[in-house]
Amino acid sequence: MKHASQLRLPGCTLEDMEAEAIRFIRDYEPAEGYYVGFSGGKDSIVTLDLVRRSGVRHEAWHSLTSIDPPEVVGFVRREYPDVKIARPQRSVYELIIVNAPPKRLARWCCDKLKKEPTMRIPLYHRIMGIRAEESIRRAARGRISQFKVGTQMQTTYKPIFAWQEWAIWEYIEKYKLHYPSLYDEGYHRIGCVVCPFFLQDRPGSIWERTESQRRWPGIWRAYKDACRKWHAEKNRTGHRDFEVWWDAYVTGKPMKEMDG
Repeated sequence: MKHASQLRLPGCTLEDMEAEAIRFIRDYEPAEGYYVGFSGGKDSIVTLDLVRRSGVRHEAWHSLTSIDPPEVVGFVRREYPDVKIARPQRSVYELIIVNAPPKRLARWCCDKLKKEPTMRIPLYHRIMGIRAEESIRRAARGRISQFKVGTQMQTTYKPIFAWQEWAIWEYIEKYKLHYPSLYDEGYHRIGCVVCPFFLQDRPGSIWERTESQRRWPGIWRAYKDACRKWHAEKNRTGHRDFEVWWDAYVTGKPMKEMDG
């Protein structure tokens, strides 16, 4: 298994990072126990294992989005049967017709498909496998963050916040943890099959998009059909030609480029 491309930092050992993360988890343990978000990806696999090793009270939850890679859904059900499943009230296909297709700068999909289905779970101290290395925005939020959910304050804890990718894969190898085979096939992210983050032409996104379309054509057809219904019913774009709109949507072209 050779996934991590980063070099180990001098004086920073995996053992030290493990011990610190477990202390962190134990130090903030709430009386009612933690909610642990589990996507089935490499970061959540490591995070859940650290939580289990810490011995704290917790419930692990997986949010089904309705456009998850079938391989990941099968992996979670097979390898983590004790993880509880949260489902959205409506599928992404229904929500597209109501809300318009999600875009990179208008991503209602995460809120509606991942966050909202778990809001009713009365565990407001939540552990997530979020790492600062993933994005500037995530790094800016800090290792502990809070926001209000109704009348309750929800606190999010990120035990592996400062971990780099080499440590994630080294931990997985050290403890012989199973992980989705998609990682061995060149996938760097194994989130939603259709994601606003690769609906644009930029380095890396083109491969992600075309490979996703090749591997899961049925999901892409259903997604496109939902967009077609939205386009026909709402006609919010002002363009009669759906295929022109669709091409612009999946490649992130500015709307002005659709006028031709």
